[in-house]
Amino acid sequence: MRHGLLGAVHLPEAPIPVPDNVLKKLHPDEQAHARQLRGFRQVQWVGGRLAARAAVDALGLHMGPLLSDNYGAPKASKSLSVSIAHKRHMAVAMVARKQHGVIGIDLEVGGRPRMGIAPRVLTTQELSAVEMLVPDRQWTSVLVRFAVKEAIYKALAPRLRRYIGFQEAVVQPDTDGSVGVTLQLDGSEEPVSLEAEYAWLPRGLLATARVRWT
Repeated sequence: MRHGLLGAVHLPEAPIPVPDNVLKKLHPDEQAHARQLRGFRQVQWVGGRLAARAAVDALGLHMGPLLSDNYGAPKASKSLSVSIAHKRHMAVAMVARKQHGVIGIDLEVGGRPRMGIAPRVLTTQELSAVEMLVPDRQWTSVLVRFAVKEAIYKALAPRLRRYIGFQEAVVQPDTDGSVGVTLQLDGSEEPVSLEAEYAWLPRGLLATARVRWT
């Protein structure tokens, strides 16, 4: 992905405790936090940190402990932007130098269509665009928009420090993975630039975003 370096870790299908030899790959502060978690939460949290460390190592950088802020997002060093997402089978992390912008990532799995969420996550404009599609393409269009919005909100949140609603961005995906985005933030400053894109994986959908404030 052009917004950062990607790391990914396949997760076990059962919520078994993470073995000590795996936990020891983490920073001691991360190990201490991980040992307090249980079930899939522990598996996914550890998987996300391992994915982030793989990406940081590939950049040739040092990250230090990657814990969570008050909103549950990864709290990286001042020079790095790190975003993590996970589903039951995989944890992904994207890492970039913060001088290039703040990044966000989301991972979704298609599964059974859930069109009932469309009115909640789409603007009126987006909902009209989806309803113009043939029925077998509508859920895919909803899922792409949902994933892109999640990535955008993760990129915006470190600066805005608040919940960002689904109505605050209008997303227009193209079939080549490019995405047009119009922000309509509720009383907040807008970034100087925002980029977003998506890509299909063998078992899911990956969306990324990058914002610049200066």
